[in-house]
Amino acid sequence: MPADTRLLILISFSGVMLVAALSFLWKQGNNQSTPPHSATSNTTDAVTEPDTPPANQEQATKEIDLETYESTTYPELYGLRQEMIHQLQDLNTFFKQVGTWAETIPAQRPFLQQIIDIRWERSKQLQKAYLDLDHSRRAFWLHYHTGEDHHVRKMFDDEAIRLQKRIQDALGDSLAFQLAEADTIRKHLQSADELLKADKLPKPKKGQNPNTVFVPYSNQNRQRLIEVLTRKQENSILVNLNQLQQEEKQIRDKLAYMLEFQKINTDLLEETNLLILAWNKALIYNQYAQYRLLFATEALETTLLLGEPPNNRDYAWLLKELRELSPALLTQAEEERNVAAYSYNPAIDSQYRQ
Repeated sequence: MPADTRLLILISFSGVMLVAALSFLWKQGNNQSTPPHSATSNTTDAVTEPDTPPANQEQATKEIDLETYESTTYPELYGLRQEMIHQLQDLNTFFKQVGTWAETIPAQRPFLQQIIDIRWERSKQLQKAYLDLDHSRRAFWLHYHTGEDHHVRKMFDDEAIRLQKRIQDALGDSLAFQLAEADTIRKHLQSADELLKADKLPKPKKGQNPNTVFVPYSNQNRQRLIEVLTRKQENSILVNLNQLQQEEKQIRDKLAYMLEFQKINTDLLEETNLLILAWNKALIYNQYAQYRLLFATEALETTLLLGEPPNNRDYAWLLKELRELSPALLTQAEEERNVAAYSYNPAIDSQYRQ
């Protein structure tokens, strides 16, 4: 072909190829902008799409929002309400625990019952005030989200003041119950001190068996209180308590011997019975001395369970009395023991011989 003809054909062919290339690239670009639908994309969409929260979760979210709103907008009301919640939580914890305490420390049950009565009335009043308060704040929150918020906020400003006064009154009543409880604790510790100083056995009430005027501590409870004194390194009290325990064992051994002796020596029934009575009285005084020491120790521990601090004036005072009076209790028990130990007198005994 002539040169000009070949040049024209080459240019035409090149133009057709360029148009075809541009068309291909344009289609390819469209295909990439819309990825193919696949199982993987379906799975990804299912995982990343947030689930609809259940009704209780939605309520919890709204409650958190209300807490935040109240704490920032009405901080005084919020602070008073938190104090009320804190007191109610402490009371609920007490009521859950006190049954176990009563099983463990039976000697303190009358005292615990007094505390229960006081705290129960205190709890009832706090709960009533809190329910009124909570009802009002939740009603406000409902109207705030569904009504004209500026109007609702303005109306609740006055309501918030009323609610603050309601909480302050409830907390004031709660304080009165707390003061009554403190007075009950003080009187209980005073009674424990009076018991420490009571050198004579308590008189039985009308119709009461003399052997039931006090109930000695069980071995388990006695050991528990000994562990308390050991942990607190109350060595001066422990020395006297341990000595009383040793003497109790000796007295019991003597009584066991006398009972066996009586079975064989039937002609000495009168002498043996008199001696058994003397040693049994010594045993009672020994147990009474231990009871007084243990009761005071347990009374102190019970006040700690109730939340009283160790630096409480009444607590420190009774602990001081316990340390100082424990030797005197051992001495009183030993005096009664000596009455039985030195009871033998042949001159008097001869009056009863034939």
